[in-house]
Amino acid sequence: MYNNKYFDRTSNRFLDLELDGYPLEEWERSFGSAKFAKHPKGFYVFLPPDKLLANDEYAEADPYNTEQNLNSQFQRRRMDLTFLLAREAIANMDSINKIEVLDLGCGQGHITEYLGKELGSANFSGLDYSISAIEYARDNYPDIDFAVGDASQTPYANDYFDLVICNNLLEHVSDPLLLLNQIKLICKPGGYVIITTPSRFRFENLLRIIRGKPVKLMSSSHVTEYSVGQVIELLNHGGFQLIRHLSRPIAKGNLFVKSLRELFRFYLSLIGSHHELESTVFYLAKMNSHG
Repeated sequence: MYNNKYFDRTSNRFLDLELDGYPLEEWERSFGSAKFAKHPKGFYVFLPPDKLLANDEYAEADPYNTEQNLNSQFQRRRMDLTFLLAREAIANMDSINKIEVLDLGCGQGHITEYLGKELGSANFSGLDYSISAIEYARDNYPDIDFAVGDASQTPYANDYFDLVICNNLLEHVSDPLLLLNQIKLICKPGGYVIITTPSRFRFENLLRIIRGKPVKLMSSSHVTEYSVGQVIELLNHGGFQLIRHLSRPIAKGNLFVKSLRELFRFYLSLIGSHHELESTVFYLAKMNSHG
């Protein structure tokens, strides 16, 4: 049973979902001859067997506590602004078929499910490195096609997705251009990407710089963090044109800190800077037509 979604680039052919996969318990022995493993819960595993346990960051629990904090200001902003940009992208699409959306680095699928409900006109897929995260996602959101795989070597066919969403993934990868090239490969011509990533020079880090201290990463698991200008440059080099970026303030701090933040924001507006002072910035970009 061949399909037009899953594709093996080593053999340059679409995968037969009946014949090319082996049961998960045979994955280690069959790796090489089998193209993927079939998990008992019904999803596909494309990550090599030696990487499954080594990269299962959700094995004990969700390290980001997403489910427990879904109603926090941070998570609500994350979901709402991602939805806002996704709705804008879909509104600009001219497609007679149902829109295909991929949540790349979907974790346990909470945001994937939220977006799928809010954007009911689209088919949603999710890919993550962690098999435990996808087991949870499959149990809780069975209507979404989740899979285990590497975001830099996805198992999807060229030109398949209309929109790829990367929520807080860019800061975790060592080669962001490799990631963007993979996204460009699986995006349809003129497709869109949404990237959410921490701002390297957010307000708190600007205060550290003023005091002569180095910038501080939001998490020890981050490889690095990027300024707004760096993300725009990465998108340009990756074959995407920025449509817009935005953020939304989360009110915190005393009156002095809030006043200082507003002073910074006023100064940035005076000089026409594209910089964002907030902790996280959201980007919508379109693949270049020549790419």
